[in-house]
Amino acid sequence: MTFDCEKIVYSLEDNWDELVSITFVNGKHYLNLCSLAYEDEIRVELNDQLNYLSVLKSDFKFELSEKSLRVTLENPMNQGKFSELDFIVYFPDIEFEKLTRAIHVLIAVTL
Repeated sequence: MTFDCEKIVYSLEDNWDELVSITFVNGKHYLNLCSLAYEDEIRVELNDQLNYLSVLKSDFKFELSEKSLRVTLENPMNQGKFSELDFIVYFPDIEFEKLTRAIHVLIAVTL
C-alpha cells in the first residue's frame, strides 16, 4: 500500500514522554501511528477505528528517507480490518527532521 500525505499532524511534543501520535493526512483520509510510552505496542489505524493493527514496538520495522517512510509490521497482535503489513508513506520533505524525532520516540522500548 502507498499513502500520499499532504500534511503530518503530531501529538504535542511536550507530551511525547507519554504519548506519541503521528497522523499522515490526505484530504479526508488518514494513516495514524500511535504508542504510549508505558506500553510496548504501536497501533496503526487507517481512516477509521475499525481499520487498525497493533504490533510490538520491536516488530515495527521502518526505513525513513527525506520524502518517504517505508514500514513493515511483523507478528500483528490485534487486527481489525487493516491487513497491510507493508506500506510506504510519501510526505512533504519539510517534515523530515521532526518526523525522524517522532518515529524514534514512537518505537522507544520501555525497560
